[in-house]
Amino acid sequence: MSLRLDFVLERRNFNLVVDLVVNNGEVLAITGPNGSGKTTTLHVIAGLLPCTHGLISFDDVIFDARSDTQSVFLQPEHRRVGVVFQGGALFPHLDALQNTAYGLRAHGISASDATARAHQMLHTFTIDHLATSFPHQLSGGQQQRVALARTLITQPDILVLDEPTTGLDSESHHDTVQLLSEIFATFAGPVLLVSHQRDDISALATSTAAIVVNRAQNTTLAILQR
Repeated sequence: MSLRLDFVLERRNFNLVVDLVVNNGEVLAITGPNGSGKTTTLHVIAGLLPCTHGLISFDDVIFDARSDTQSVFLQPEHRRVGVVFQGGALFPHLDALQNTAYGLRAHGISASDATARAHQMLHTFTIDHLATSFPHQLSGGQQQRVALARTLITQPDILVLDEPTTGLDSESHHDTVQLLSEIFATFAGPVLLVSHQRDDISALATSTAAIVVNRAQNTTLAILQR
């Protein structure tokens, strides 16, 4: 099973070209300069942005297809892509338990079942004692654990992470890398990791792909490939 990315995203004076295959069990690190399209690539995979033309598919499921003869767009909630945003992006008005249960509730799971499963997930991440704490009461490392718990509780087929260790202190950074290593070791599907941290890439990724940027004639062309 594999994730196929063969698409172009066009914006004013910016074109992102992606040509990749990411296999199940593979952890692909995406590198490149700031503003080159790394986060944008993750957003296109998750369905937060449509591609301009091309194809995105996971095995026989088409996520996005744009051509002269075909137009398909699978909504984000049907893609089973788990997204860990930079900084965690927790809901500030929800405590850790409610944040963790959010994805299940959004998929129609009853409140009692979602809460029970969220408690178990927080226990797995050794932060069940923080269940009633709000994001502003949590350290950066604790927030990232809640973000990971919220993502993984929905059992996604694909996992994408945007700079998951950025802004963490030394201890939290070490703990988060160790946690991610354990998660990736057991995650069955493709993983895409955006990171600027060379040490993190060495510790976590099984392969890398880089964005090469060419700026000419007032247009930026960013190409992501191995």
